[in-house]
Amino acid sequence: MSKHLSIWCGVVVAIFFWSSNFNVIRAINSDVSPLDSATLRFSVAALILLLIRGTKRSPYGAKLTRKSMLSLFVIATVGVTIQNFSIFSAMSFTTPVNAAVVQANLPLVTILLSGFILKTSISVKTILGALISFCGVVIVITGGSIHSISSNSNIGDLYMLFALISGCLYTILAKRLTSHIPVTQQLRWVLSIGAIQMVAIAMYHGDFSRSLNAITFKDLALIAYMSLFGTLIAYYFWMKGAIVLGPGKMSPLFNIMPVFTLLISFISGDQAQWENVLGVFIVAAGVYIGNSAPFARLRRVAEQK
Repeated sequence: MSKHLSIWCGVVVAIFFWSSNFNVIRAINSDVSPLDSATLRFSVAALILLLIRGTKRSPYGAKLTRKSMLSLFVIATVGVTIQNFSIFSAMSFTTPVNAAVVQANLPLVTILLSGFILKTSISVKTILGALISFCGVVIVITGGSIHSISSNSNIGDLYMLFALISGCLYTILAKRLTSHIPVTQQLRWVLSIGAIQMVAIAMYHGDFSRSLNAITFKDLALIAYMSLFGTLIAYYFWMKGAIVLGPGKMSPLFNIMPVFTLLISFISGDQAQWENVLGVFIVAAGVYIGNSAPFARLRRVAEQK
């Protein structure tokens, strides 16, 4: 019981750190493009893991076959490169509100794809909880005004759809293809492969060197935060949750991301509207409904002990 409870808490921590990334990105020098800051974020995270590996030999690493290496390459390409590049490309054509609304479908799509790919059972309560949370997320993102969603962003929304599907597949494929590989070893390979791919894309775009020259000490500190907390720790807990809990169980918690972002913004001095507060309560209700069965089982086990 305590083991699974700690994993649930780890997933929540991962979502919190990912939520804080949005606030951190806003504080980075505007001369550093989002693509380049994301590239540096994953590169620094991969470098940290490689340095740890070089100084400390772990006896628990799995022997990687060609099939395992191919699986890690696919997961890195889908979960790191395609997802981040799609989000970056989408923001050139669509609005942040549209992008966030599309991304809010991740829990529901993950549940459905998990049932199709992993053959996991899907309860009506889980789908209902995901739908309720989605409604709450839309209220938080749009401020209760449906008119803030643009209808002229087809290309950008299509890019966000790619980002959505790649994010879902990343979680599912980690469970399906690489659950036999220790999470730390898996994370090292995924982030390293993804970082190499993103550096190649950033250099191809031609402004990577300009962004490096524009980076200040403050930017370095913010990128270091995203690398350590918003990447290393967050990805570790998320991958652990995907392998142990399964994508269908943990994905509904993803909808608390805008709630965390809203709370961080509020603490930073931004004002919260009543629509935001209403959306937060609806998200919380949806998460509780969708995950009430696992929590109920945990309580019964605790009472039996």
